[in-house]
Amino acid sequence: LMLQDVHAACIVQDVCPENTMVQAEIVDVHNDFRRAVDPSAADMLMMTYSEELAEHAQAWVNNCTMKHGPPSARMIDGYEVGENLFFSPSPTSWKSVINAWYDEKSHYVYPNGSRDGTRINHYTQLIWNSSYRVGCGLNLCNSTYFYDCRYYRAGNFKRWPPYKLGKPCASCPNNCVDNLCTNHCPYINKYINCPKLKNTTGCSNELVSAWCPASCNCSSEIIPIY
Repeated sequence: LMLQDVHAACIVQDVCPENTMVQAEIVDVHNDFRRAVDPSAADMLMMTYSEELAEHAQAWVNNCTMKHGPPSARMIDGYEVGENLFFSPSPTSWKSVINAWYDEKSHYVYPNGSRDGTRINHYTQLIWNSSYRVGCGLNLCNSTYFYDCRYYRAGNFKRWPPYKLGKPCASCPNNCVDNLCTNHCPYINKYINCPKLKNTTGCSNELVSAWCPASCNCSSEIIPIY
């Protein structure tokens, strides 16, 4: 890896998240893992790179706190975003970083969670179906390289599996690219029980319509849990 005399975000050009080739690598590795989940996913959204998320991630690693940001530091449009962190004593490729998160899969059993109590949150965020945007930051903090990827929408909701079991793209047959769905819902429900409210009360109810715009407006799109 070639060292560059640049600002903290791009100490090492080959892993600099402002480098468009690095951004493509980050997205490609995420999508490769997402389309290949086992068991297969019916509703896995394709990820794209987000400069907004990258700016948030970079601002956080620049603080060198070496830990997850509090919810107040991980908000976009009033909603908390997901986050995966990695620490390394030397420059590490983003592919290797994402692979390290993915390696938690050996401890995961769909849909129940960890088979042995080992942490699997990095893996489940990586393959959470409704996380369709990712942006990352990197900084050298003393002698440690601090990596951060942030995700919109956030994953890792308790008592929810990371995706719907089924044939790839079964939930998006008309919006499928290489076994990944491309039809995310642009609206966000305010409550987890919105699907039930839609069925029991109906979207003609003003409160349901206001609380549950995703459920009420997205009949075929992939809707995030919350």
